[in-house]
Amino acid sequence: MSIFFLLLFFFFCLIAFCVFIFLIHKYLKLRIKYNRLSKYLYNYLNVITSARYGNLNSKCEDGVDALTIQLSKNTNALLESVFDRDAMIGEYIEKEKQTQNIKQDFISSLAHDLKVPIIAQDNTYDLFLNGNFGEITNIQKSAIENLKISNNDLKNLIADLLDAHKLDKQELNLNIKKTNINILINEVLEQNKSILTIQNKNIIFNQNADVECFVDSFLIKRVLNNLISNAIFYGKNSKNITITLEKKAKNAIISVSDEGDGIKEKDINNIFKKYYTSAKKYSNIGIGLGLYIANKIVLAHNGKISAKNNKDKGATFSIVLPIENC
Repeated sequence: MSIFFLLLFFFFCLIAFCVFIFLIHKYLKLRIKYNRLSKYLYNYLNVITSARYGNLNSKCEDGVDALTIQLSKNTNALLESVFDRDAMIGEYIEKEKQTQNIKQDFISSLAHDLKVPIIAQDNTYDLFLNGNFGEITNIQKSAIENLKISNNDLKNLIADLLDAHKLDKQELNLNIKKTNINILINEVLEQNKSILTIQNKNIIFNQNADVECFVDSFLIKRVLNNLISNAIFYGKNSKNITITLEKKAKNAIISVSDEGDGIKEKDINNIFKKYYTSAKKYSNIGIGLGLYIANKIVLAHNGKISAKNNKDKGATFSIVLPIENC
């Protein structure tokens, strides 16, 4: 009887051992499959991450089962499709750039060709107004003054086209020098003296601080000329233009205010965009380049230009230059 129980014990031990071996074998197979699946998922995540950052040449490895094999095939096919479309878009963009460059070069060449005769024409008007060709009547003087205004618009147009071309080519090189901003503003006012007289405009310059800044005086004058021109020509109901120079905290601030109709609220955040046609009224030349160029110049000085409507009437454009440049 004891032999029977002994045999039965060994039989159950044998069964238990077989079950144990079976489980170990099953565990090892699962472990191997788990390792292969982990390796596959790691590779898959790397491929997706690379694709996210623009690398579309990576490919998923073969899967470990039917589902992952199909997943790899579909993902690789998707990456190839995106790569092909990316290449097509790249070719299209390159062609567009070439076309745009041709247009910009044509505009630049045309602007250069027009610049000389326009300046010569402006000088001729001055000779007439100064009496170099003899005395002229008041009617003739008025006509020539109006022609001079139109010619000034043409000069601004040419200057803006040339500056926009340089900005698009990223050829804006600053000639930084220590500059007295009060003197700079007065020089701009002197340049606009004849236009101010013709348009019967009065400029009030509030010099609240004697500010010296390291700026490109030519380009800052370009900005101020644009803002003053806007105030002169488009402040229809404005006789007075106020320029304020002040120094606040870490900034030097130049403000140009008029007493015109102000700016539509929908345009305030867009008037510094290139070719923003809804804001022609404040773009000086009517094609949306003046304020675009002014913004680019001020940004190149690490500054900021903004616009807002006044509480009573008119608008104010402000140029903020950081104090470290001053």
